[in-house]
Amino acid sequence: MKVMELIIVAIYAIAMVVIGLYFRKKASESTSGFWSASASVPIVVNSFCLLATVMSGGGMMGNIGLAAALGIGYILCANLGSGAGLGMSAIFVAKPLKKSGAKTISQFIQMRFENKAIAFLVPIVVIIAYTLYLVAQMKASGTVGEYILGVDFNMGLIITWIIFTVYVMFGGMLAVTWTDFIQGLLMMAVTIIASVATLIYFGGYSNLVQTATDFYPNMGILHLPLSSYAGFFFVWVFIGLCSPHILMRVGTAKSPFAASISLHGGMLLITVFSILTSIVLGMGSRGVMGAEEIANRDAAFLLLIENIFGPAMRGVTGAAIYAAIMSTAAGLLLAAAAALSNDIIARVKTMTEKQQTAMGSISVLIISCVVLAFSFNPPEFITILYTQAMNFLVCCLMIPTLAGLWWKRATAKGALLAILGGGISYAILFFGMNLPTFSELFIAMPISLICMIIGSLASTPPSDDIIMMVASWHEE
Repeated sequence: MKVMELIIVAIYAIAMVVIGLYFRKKASESTSGFWSASASVPIVVNSFCLLATVMSGGGMMGNIGLAAALGIGYILCANLGSGAGLGMSAIFVAKPLKKSGAKTISQFIQMRFENKAIAFLVPIVVIIAYTLYLVAQMKASGTVGEYILGVDFNMGLIITWIIFTVYVMFGGMLAVTWTDFIQGLLMMAVTIIASVATLIYFGGYSNLVQTATDFYPNMGILHLPLSSYAGFFFVWVFIGLCSPHILMRVGTAKSPFAASISLHGGMLLITVFSILTSIVLGMGSRGVMGAEEIANRDAAFLLLIENIFGPAMRGVTGAAIYAAIMSTAAGLLLAAAAALSNDIIARVKTMTEKQQTAMGSISVLIISCVVLAFSFNPPEFITILYTQAMNFLVCCLMIPTLAGLWWKRATAKGALLAILGGGISYAILFFGMNLPTFSELFIAMPISLICMIIGSLASTPPSDDIIMMVASWHEE
């Protein structure tokens, strides 16, 4: 066990729990406080929250490991797609979604398309996708515990699970927001410091590139199928347009304008973070790995910091990686719990606002327990695991989300067919065909779009009230 590193991470973890407990009373007063922080979050805070939410444990471990193992071009596609997705969301989603009044994407789709099947399917899609995403974050936490703190993989996993479950259960979105803000600042600071230390360690950028390419000649070459690169990019662009855990940030902003600016701010932060982690830290990790592959390639970054930092900075870096893990995990957990509590349980049981927030806390615990059960034997490459989970979500929900926001003629029948068409075709392509990674998107998404158009045009047009409601979202 590494004492200095453990002490620093423990101080950080205690601070996160204290924040959750501090916001407990305010979060429990109303559903708005629990799920959307009472729409009171400043722009700068929201921007750093978006960085922390999007660039998860994958951003600080999986992405760097993927760059070291498969080259910087592959992971840059995903990372730059993340930034582009937030920019497009600021243009096409922020204003109408904020004006709709919906707290979550699930709530929006169900409000826009009144249909019992949709009300059941959307939260199920969110829960499935986010459970897999959370498993990937839990693997990252166990790996950090094993390599940096010197504790058993499963012990590191369980400790992380307890911490983020407690502060999300008690503090809801208020706790998630302020912990995410602190975690976003810490992630960016450590990434910049580690990048500078890496350049110094290798004697400059030219030597870094030379060392990495000597050990791995494909480091800067597009050596995988082009559809994999394109799929990786566009999955993350589309995630920014429809992912509930990202777009919950729209609901926390003070106004449609603030929501849009927050998304642009997040885009800029993610772009800087992506370049540093993918290029500098990815190549640095390959430089210390050498020509041989390590057993756990998601731990490549941890090998790098063993070489460039002493115990104190290793502890701070461990805290930053835990920050990346827990910030995303908290947002995912809250979004999945919202799907279970608001979109499933609340539909079959009438509850007061206080009962709904209490049920939200219980839903957080239920989802987190399921995640923990699936986390003890996770697959390799956490970034690929959670991106495929989000690929499924995108194929199901992106077309209904954008059509609901922008196409007045879109109907519930069209949305239902789009969800089924996108989700079923993705599952068939993923499990039944040997396609290049992430290329399922290029078949499943057009199928979802065609289903939306045909289903909407072949069914009765929406009521005048719905048409007027959609029009009001786009008024100045």
